[in-house]
Formats: sequence, C-alpha cells, structure tokens
Amino acid sequence: MDNLALESWIDTHKIMDRTLEGFMVTFNNYMKECPEEISLFFDELNLEDIKPSIDTIEYKTIFHSDYQIVDSHYSQQVISTLDIYYKKKRIGYYRMYFYTDGECFDDSLVTEWTGWYITLKLEALIELQQEIKNELVKNKIKEDEIEKIYNLIDKQISKIQVQIHK
Repeated sequence: MDNLALESWIDTHKIMDRTLEGFMVTFNNYMKECPEEISLFFDELNLEDIKPSIDTIEYKTIFHSDYQIVDSHYSQQVISTLDIYYKKKRIGYYRMYFYTDGECFDDSLVTEWTGWYITLKLEALIELQQEIKNELVKNKIKEDEIEKIYNLIDKQISKIQVQIHK
C-alpha cells in the first residue's frame, strides 16, 4: 500500500476517529480496573488534562517464516499509534491494530510513568507503613515508637509523590 492508498484507507475506515474512541474506552476501563495505580501517580486525575494525539499510522507487512505467506489477510496490518499527554507531559501511548479490511483485531495501552525506580521506592514505603501498622495492632511495637517511624515514612512518601507529580 503506497502513501496515497494508505491515506485513502485511513479516511475510508475512519481510523483516526476509531483510534481516539478506542483510547477513551480503554483509558476509562484502565481507571476503573487499576485505581490504585492511578492514585499512585496522580493526586487528582482530571480527564480534561488528558490530551491524546495521533502520532503515526503505519502499514506493515509481517513475514511469517513458518508459513511464507506474505499476501495473507493476517500478514497485512495497519497500526495506529496515539501519544497520551497529561498536563503537557507524555505519559504513554495507545495502539490499535487493524486488518486491511478495516477490522480492528487488537489494541494496547502502555503507560510510561516517569521514574519507575522512584515508584518502586514509594510502593515499598507504603508496604512498610502497612507492616508497621500491623505490628502495632499485634502490640509488638510501642505506640510512641511506631508514631515516630510512621511519620518518618510518611514524610518520605510525600517527597516521592511530589517528585512523581512534577
């Protein structure tokens, strides 16, 4: 498929509109299914600050060495990629995969939260904080000691959250 044919194909099958719609459905499902991840990265997620932007729409031929079928319906596909911005910061991308007849056969949402290391630190501190609470409940640690430790951890969590939310 040459560029003109691809451009026509994109218009005929409303790929840009379908990609935007698919993204919104998938992102809303993600927010419902992973609220703990959302709250880890956002103080308050304002959907109006999410700005999707079509990045690329590419035609691809996949060569299956086992089958040597190049003109198969399943070896020809178009991939639409949409970048996701939150407050002008790229936070991931969404892709839709189409057969050449316009049928969407798959999609994927990839979040690229900045600072995975710092996120892991945050998760570890939150887990530690919970363990300390559990020990307090079991009366293995004195309440005044636990309060000091808990407050130190809470300060670290706040510092990390500030870095993540920048």
